[in-house]
Amino acid sequence: MDVVVLDDVAFDVEEGALMGLVRLRPQGVRADEFRAVLDEARKVARPKAACGIAEVGHRGRGRVDIGGVSFTSRLLEENLRDANAAFPYIATCGAELEEWAAGQQGALRQFWAENIMLVALGCAVGYLEGYLKGILGVEGLSSMNPGALDDWPIEQQATLFGLLGDAARSVGCRLAPGMVMRPLKSVSGIYFVSHGGFTNCSLCPRRSCASRRAAFDAALYARYRGG
Repeated sequence: MDVVVLDDVAFDVEEGALMGLVRLRPQGVRADEFRAVLDEARKVARPKAACGIAEVGHRGRGRVDIGGVSFTSRLLEENLRDANAAFPYIATCGAELEEWAAGQQGALRQFWAENIMLVALGCAVGYLEGYLKGILGVEGLSSMNPGALDDWPIEQQATLFGLLGDAARSVGCRLAPGMVMRPLKSVSGIYFVSHGGFTNCSLCPRRSCASRRAAFDAALYARYRGG
């Protein structure tokens, strides 16, 4: 499997938008303190991503081979039914930023740092998606993530890390006990071309979720569950 490491991701953030995210006014009493914290983060932030280009092989009975490695997920098998290739990936805010964040004192600065790391992760994901769309010449790109849905258990995170091999270490990511990724503001999964569009959220029945990006689709859920 061919793997590319993207370690030149810019930490490209708009100060005003980030201040809105942490509920600060530009002229507020804490605004200058926040700007100083953000300036520190800019100096150390190194978001990164890694992605493989893998052949999709045998499919059947809720299993699919990607890059010669078998994954168990009926939904993943369905999404890759007509695909010749899939793109396993890891994206992260970077160990440098996580180490910096751990040194922030006080609950407020910790809150700021958490959001700065989240934005840095977003920079890595956005850069990776742009890279893949560019080399593939497509706009329709979707992903699945181990543990996001019951159909693809979090334990398969280890299988995904094994498939990416040294690339995970190259971007400074590792698996801690319980399949927790470090740095914490990291994400892994498999991208695939999807002209119709797919999002995990449409198959997640949880009523309360701050990260929801699409409404729950009961009919689609029943289809993938075989109902």
